[in-house]
Amino acid sequence: MSISNGSGRDEVASGKEGRDAREGFGGSPLNHSRQRHPGNHGLSFALTTASQNRPRSTVAMSSNADTAQAKSRSGRLPRKRFYRARAHSNPLSDSHFPIPISPADFDYSHHYPYFFPPGSGGRSDGDAPPRKVRFADIGCGFGGLLVGLSPLFPDALMLGMELRDKVTEYVKERILALRASNPGNYENISVVRTNSMKYLPNYFEKGQLSKMFFLFPDPHFKEKNHRRRVISLQLLDEYAYALEVGGIIYTITDVEELGDWMRSCLEDHPLFEAVPEEELEVDPVVKLLSSATEEGQKVARNGGETFRAVYRRIKLEEE
Repeated sequence: MSISNGSGRDEVASGKEGRDAREGFGGSPLNHSRQRHPGNHGLSFALTTASQNRPRSTVAMSSNADTAQAKSRSGRLPRKRFYRARAHSNPLSDSHFPIPISPADFDYSHHYPYFFPPGSGGRSDGDAPPRKVRFADIGCGFGGLLVGLSPLFPDALMLGMELRDKVTEYVKERILALRASNPGNYENISVVRTNSMKYLPNYFEKGQLSKMFFLFPDPHFKEKNHRRRVISLQLLDEYAYALEVGGIIYTITDVEELGDWMRSCLEDHPLFEAVPEEELEVDPVVKLLSSATEEGQKVARNGGETFRAVYRRIKLEEE
């Protein structure tokens, strides 16, 4: 549910290049409110009329040229200036987007066609255990962490969860472009527009995840808005449910008060314990926490300080 739990990441802009954003990787719609651009209707009609009046050979040549141009653009990364979104979203407000009724209804073939044949619904053939999402980036923003993790763990399926629709569109376009320009790579990452604070159990079974990421979430400074924070004792119950024993939660922020809050919540929860510093020093994921995301890069450019808390899911005797 990347939620954008209001993660404080840079704004992006919406435009023509985001026209397919509301479509999934397989082309099926991910929500039902396609944005309209009234100013394009006249242009579309004019081009259609002009093409009807041209000789067939000219139309055919134009069609071939358009096809070639489309192919040349297929591997081009989207530009953020063509997408626009608010920097923050209220995770407690109601939003309208499709949600799987249960984890079994999540169509893996729609997001990871390289690993699942079309129409399989994400179900494995034969006796092989079904492949499932193992990493979840909550509030994935523009997908920098997903892109950084993909080559490090090529066999692990990863899902970014983002609440802001335009940011989700950008990540979809980015992943499709990376797949087109790097055949066989970046096939293990995907993104979904959802609200993780409400619908996490709709996507993940008990003990399914091995890693969860909460990078630079919205601090919600006002005390009355602390209930909107993506890390809380109540939500940690759900995260503990989705994480396998030994699974790890990674958090980082440039807001000291929020860093203390997240560490305190994790410290007080009986199902989590801090990962020793010596383990973090050899964990390749840790290096990406402050450098892979746009927000982390901005903090580094400004010489800001970051506050990290990494905790492991443990098992209680009564479990």
